[in-house]
Amino acid sequence: MRTLKYIISLFVLIVNFGVSAQEIKKEQKVKKDFMPSEVIFATDVIGLGKTLFSDETKLEFHSKIDFHHYYLAGELGIDKINLTGEGFDYSSDGTFFRLGPHVNMMPYNKHRSSIFFGIMYARSSFSDHITYAQSDTGWGEDQLIYSNENLEARWFEANMGINVNIAGPLYMGYTVRFKFSKKLSDNGKLFPFEIPGFGQADKGSQFGFNYYVIYKLRFRDKPIPKRPVKIPEKTEKQVPPGG
Repeated sequence: MRTLKYIISLFVLIVNFGVSAQEIKKEQKVKKDFMPSEVIFATDVIGLGKTLFSDETKLEFHSKIDFHHYYLAGELGIDKINLTGEGFDYSSDGTFFRLGPHVNMMPYNKHRSSIFFGIMYARSSFSDHITYAQSDTGWGEDQLIYSNENLEARWFEANMGINVNIAGPLYMGYTVRFKFSKKLSDNGKLFPFEIPGFGQADKGSQFGFNYYVIYKLRFRDKPIPKRPVKIPEKTEKQVPPGG
């Protein structure tokens, strides 16, 4: 009986030693600060280049405000295209906006650079027009004109992007977009070629890419949050039976 008691006591001691040797850790709570501290302004460089050096107008502006590690983002754009081919002239003119939340996946970076993910709702209003030159041997050349006025489209986006600090409040970054669940209002005989902000109208989903020049306007001093640390959890020391 004494031998059995000794074995049990030895087993309990070994278990206690193993538990005390392991570090049972938990995350130290970090105080969350949801008070806004900065507004971000950005413009798409790719669209700006097309506007300056081609017949297209593709202007896109981006802004967002912070709430702890989260952002409320909004985007506005102007989109005008003119296409000329053999026997036709096509033009489209419209605007679009996007709105939705972003989350900063890298909130502890000392330069305030970030990797973010977001979901956005987007909507576009536009009109388009096409003129066909139709040849007729009996009456010469004739023109067919079709147009759509006040078209509406909506879709959703899943966005992933990165912003990198260049100097002071100046950043550069890009956003990759997956656009899906498109819905287009009824059109007449003319099916639109392109939806402002979305892309080709005959596609139900597609990817997009923007490259931004970014300016961060900080209006409140907000310290960079410290990365949560692991702290050992204290365990009560057990007394072996008969000890």
